[in-house]
Amino acid sequence: MPAKHPPYPYVEPEESGLAILDIEVLADRYAHDWGFRDGKYLDEVCTAAGVDIEYSHRPNDIMLEVPLQGRPVIWLPRPGRKRDDRVITATALGHWALQVDKARKANPGCGIQALYEPTSLQSREEATAFGLAFLMPMDAFVVSWEEGRSQAASERFDVPTKVAYLRAKGLELGDAI
Repeated sequence: MPAKHPPYPYVEPEESGLAILDIEVLADRYAHDWGFRDGKYLDEVCTAAGVDIEYSHRPNDIMLEVPLQGRPVIWLPRPGRKRDDRVITATALGHWALQVDKARKANPGCGIQALYEPTSLQSREEATAFGLAFLMPMDAFVVSWEEGRSQAASERFDVPTKVAYLRAKGLELGDAI
């Protein structure tokens, strides 16, 4: 299990400042670049992105760890549910794609830890928006939502129903909480 306070300096990722539409576009681009749109499993996608996936027993405070030495790791809670793991992985990839380079440049000599309960809610919201767009592309999601609302979207994209509702809310679709 990773240490919340490692023996080297670390920072949390800061928000990128990108607009939601720009995050949608980037999520789709990375989904293509990393092979997710071609049907690769998320562990293969993470390999293509240069990130490992590991499991940790609770308490597990760290979602994504980018150490000074070694490969970045997405930490999933054990035991976990497949659908929740997919969302956590996609959200962590959002931190990786949107915020890690900026944090590295602003804080040379520091590791980076994206926490499950971050100091900056905006950075988490950006990463979540990325993850939702990554897993559920806008056009396909809208079709699925129109066919059967949250249940259809949940099944099609293999995510929890509450996550389908979050995506619908972000896209301002009817009947979203």
